[in-house]
Amino acid sequence: MSDYLQAIRLLGGVARTAELALNPAQRRALERATARGHLARLRRGVYGAPDLDPDIADAARVGGRVAGVSALRHHGLWVPPGADSVLHVEVGDEVEGKPEASRLRLVKAHWLRSGSDPRFGVAPLSTVLARVADELPLPFAVAVLDSALRSTALTPDDLERVSRRWRPAARRAAALADERSDSGTESVVRVLLHEAGILAIPQPPLPLGGAQRADLLVGDRLLIECDSEEHHADPVHRRRDLRRDASLMALGFIVLRLDYRQVFDDPEDVVATVAAMVARGEHVSRRPG
Repeated sequence: MSDYLQAIRLLGGVARTAELALNPAQRRALERATARGHLARLRRGVYGAPDLDPDIADAARVGGRVAGVSALRHHGLWVPPGADSVLHVEVGDEVEGKPEASRLRLVKAHWLRSGSDPRFGVAPLSTVLARVADELPLPFAVAVLDSALRSTALTPDDLERVSRRWRPAARRAAALADERSDSGTESVVRVLLHEAGILAIPQPPLPLGGAQRADLLVGDRLLIECDSEEHHADPVHRRRDLRRDASLMALGFIVLRLDYRQVFDDPEDVVATVAAMVARGEHVSRRPG
């Protein structure tokens, strides 16, 4: 590994020549290394490792870092459908020059306040959450926050504390976040129902032995299961789910199973279906007297 590449990797995979503190001879050597493919020139005075993540490389070409929904994957969080169609980039007001547009997909730049100088790479988790919680539709925003509570060191107390500084829409999303949620689809359905005035409890335990849980419970009887596309396509999982559904129905539960496409292609129909069942009282047990 060349000294230049090693130094760039230590800086996160992207570096300005000013950060490398090169003399004229070293600058010429850097250009030769770039010509041989050992480094990638991303924009004037900015170089990256040849195997740099494409999002980070394109953000550096713009002059900034991966931000907003584009940063969710990098933090291991749930990603809303269609989020990869636009690259969101945070840039400081000191950025000069134009990106190499022919190499970029559609980009949305988020200009930071005067004097900000974001490093290249990926925006920190706290910044990402504040932005997406404010900009995404409420069900998607809550799903992202749920996934952060589920898969990062963020705790409900942490979220409550940091969200005090957020915009009103983001604070509303934070107030609805629930660490019990097990998937993005489940979170979206829960919030859709909440907006319709229907309370859905995440991950209720089931009376089947072991530690089995359903995705959502409405009332004391209506169980809602939210299947991913991969899960639904697996015949082994499908047979197991049908057996469990039958066991639950024998105990008096009603099981409504939704797949990914139903939730994201026709959410109004999902809400209307549950609302109709609630209106008929199917979500509560029939008790004598």
